[in-house]
Amino acid sequence: MTLSTQTTAPYPSLARACTVVLILFATAVLAYTDRQVLSLLVDPIRHDLHISDTQMSLLLGTAFAAIYGVAGVPLGFLADRTSRRNLIVAGVLIWSVGTLMCAVAPSFAMLFVGRVVVGLGEAVLSPAAISLISDTFEPKRRGLAVGTFFTGIAVGIGGSILIGGGVLDLVRDGLFAATPVAHWAQWRLVLLAVGLPSMLWALLLLVIKEPVRRHDQVFEENLPPAAGQNSLFPILRRMAPVFLVVAVASMVDNAVGAWAPSLLIRQFGMDPAKVGVELGLLLMLGYGGGMLAGGALADRFAIWRGRNGKIELCCLAVVATLPAAVMINSHSASGVMFAVPIYFALSAVVTASGLSAILDATPNRMRGRAMAISFFLNVAIGAGFGPTAVALAGDHVFGPGAGLGPAISFTVVVSYLLAALVLAAAIRTRRS
Repeated sequence: MTLSTQTTAPYPSLARACTVVLILFATAVLAYTDRQVLSLLVDPIRHDLHISDTQMSLLLGTAFAAIYGVAGVPLGFLADRTSRRNLIVAGVLIWSVGTLMCAVAPSFAMLFVGRVVVGLGEAVLSPAAISLISDTFEPKRRGLAVGTFFTGIAVGIGGSILIGGGVLDLVRDGLFAATPVAHWAQWRLVLLAVGLPSMLWALLLLVIKEPVRRHDQVFEENLPPAAGQNSLFPILRRMAPVFLVVAVASMVDNAVGAWAPSLLIRQFGMDPAKVGVELGLLLMLGYGGGMLAGGALADRFAIWRGRNGKIELCCLAVVATLPAAVMINSHSASGVMFAVPIYFALSAVVTASGLSAILDATPNRMRGRAMAISFFLNVAIGAGFGPTAVALAGDHVFGPGAGLGPAISFTVVVSYLLAALVLAAAIRTRRS
């Protein structure tokens, strides 16, 4: 073990460090609420703006992914060089403005622009937060801290639907009664109610103090030969299959998360607010619990199976999602409500073990860039193609009359079968 130390300054107190990670956890939940709440409002937006399912899928995914893909990696480099706290504050303000733009958008084109602005703001968060956490917690506590932040992302996926459903109920009960916007469509009021508090949250982020940057406890034997330099390319080459599979998991998560509420609303006639609260709560428990369990299992597999342990766990979890994917195409609302959170719990294990393996292979000073690249792939492949893949499968494989269930299951099964093959090949190569 070679210890590389940039500074001997003490770490922040445990109380302050925990406060930082909890604020970032909540910020991740808030980010996903602003990002995903649109999935609960699909049909009223389509009706009011006269747009198709394919156009809606572009709003749910591609509009967000376009700018995220362009800006994410440069912002990751910036996170390794400037104040991460200030970057996150700026990001929150930008995505809040984007959400408010969506609330007032008169057309598909303007709604698309608003989603692009949301993507620009959110591209800042994960690279800057992971880098900041790495310098806030001493090594023996850092894994749990990073896992907590990722759990915030996981909880945010379900929380966005839960919060959106709760906000929709408040809007129906007269949240904006006797205000100048009381006559607005309910979907616009939901976006307004979500976007305004986000701007206030940026002020709370100012309590975070920018930590001293440090390079510590890099285990050289776990890194590729050129890791001591400032190039990420050797690490990217070595870990390319894992980066790809984590991105595929993001793609499928976005596909299921974007269309599962519409499946329950269209096919089984469930009320959107009820879907938001019930499905959102189940996803928070399933995906959040799966992320924490996946992190803990990844540590155990690394002990049991050695350097390939986390990747082997990732592969096992990929295969385990397939039965849950088939069950999404259920003939009952209760079947869908059971299958979707089970799928997300297993998919969270894929993500947690994959990201943990990537972090193990990356020196501290390059984690901002590594996470930026990973999240770029997650959004470029995941948010960019996931929702559209379901729409295309529905239109061209099964036909509009088949409903959303077959298209969602088909997208998950095909994607994860390919991911399993990629990981199996990578494990064989690493053993040789």
